[in-house]
Amino acid sequence: MSSRLLSYFFKGGEVVDQSGRRYEDVAVSDGMIVKQPTDDAIEIDISGCVMSAGLVDLSVNFGEPGFEDVECVDSGSRAAARGGFTAVLNSSDTFPVLDCPSMLAEAELLFAKSICEMRASATITVGGKGLSLAPLRELSTKGVRWFSDRGAIENKSLLRNAMEYSLSGSVISVRPRSGSLNVNGAMHEGKWSAILGLPGEPSVSETSEVAAIIDLAHVTGARVHLDRISAAESVQLLREAKRNGVEITSSVTIQHLMFTDSDCAAYDPMYRAEPPYRSDEDRKALILGVEDRTIDIVVSDHRPATAEAKELPFDKSAKGAAGIEATAALLMGSCGLELEVVLDALSWRPAKVAGFVNHGNLVRPGNVANLTVLNPKASWKFQASEQVSRGRNNPYFEKILTGRVIHTIYRGELVVTDSEVVV
Repeated sequence: MSSRLLSYFFKGGEVVDQSGRRYEDVAVSDGMIVKQPTDDAIEIDISGCVMSAGLVDLSVNFGEPGFEDVECVDSGSRAAARGGFTAVLNSSDTFPVLDCPSMLAEAELLFAKSICEMRASATITVGGKGLSLAPLRELSTKGVRWFSDRGAIENKSLLRNAMEYSLSGSVISVRPRSGSLNVNGAMHEGKWSAILGLPGEPSVSETSEVAAIIDLAHVTGARVHLDRISAAESVQLLREAKRNGVEITSSVTIQHLMFTDSDCAAYDPMYRAEPPYRSDEDRKALILGVEDRTIDIVVSDHRPATAEAKELPFDKSAKGAAGIEATAALLMGSCGLELEVVLDALSWRPAKVAGFVNHGNLVRPGNVANLTVLNPKASWKFQASEQVSRGRNNPYFEKILTGRVIHTIYRGELVVTDSEVVV
């Protein structure tokens, strides 16, 4: 990041934030949104575009430490910025996992290289193994606000203890997967798994866990987050829980709003995911859940893999997609959602849930200039050669997308301009 910040004056665009929509020019100076542009401000025409608070992603995998050959903080944060994100939460899927204060200090040193705000997710249990609790209080004292294990915590007594020990401001994020009901599942259990002869993961492996976690959240009163749901019944369980006053949030990946188990028909490993892509009925229920705010957050679940890891047979290939650079475009242009719903799910609400206090705010003077400029109507082809991420597992290569991130401003610095990273 530059030591000297330039001043900018964004003219001709529409501002969309929690207060509504309005046509308004926006001046940025010394890292902040200001009332009037400075004399030396660089004018940038954003006619036909929308300016909003920067996007916030609560599920990324940037490799470090342990998997730098696939992605690193530098490449991952540059990909995030190109996707319009000014803040990200790095997954606990690292090696070693972050389960003690010394590991937190190392992570913070790594994150200093980022061109967006990065925070770490610590594991709930020691080593993420689900056997004994990590030092949650000590980690929380050091500033950790998000706790999540790599997989499901089968011991519900242990999970309840974690919820009861969780401190004010911290979130217990749980991946709702039942290991006993999901033995080597390669895709969703249904018509297509039977046709393809692949072992399936039934929806009940998720929904049974969702029901149990909702009950624990109700009993403990803890702030609980359901990480990356995929089934229609999960949406309905959450809808009922929220009506009953349970304090619980949830996320869904952009991929689960786009793909179904039928996309696996050609045994293409690009469509192997965790959780698996389910039926079209599930996909439609997930979109409706985002639309009516039952599902709070849409995440990229940016999970880079090498080309070799995705060229293995379907049931042995790496899971997931490296899609952070296309997430905003896909949610704007392919899901039939109003722009306010898109920005709520990608910016305002994730910032609030995870406590990113300088993100997701109103676009007004006095706030830190973490901003994104989007063109909801721009049509463009995602060229593989243009991708910033090191991950080669991107199902959107060579696809025509509608909606594009044009500029990203992080702490007042223009880090992406005309859809290209410039720092």
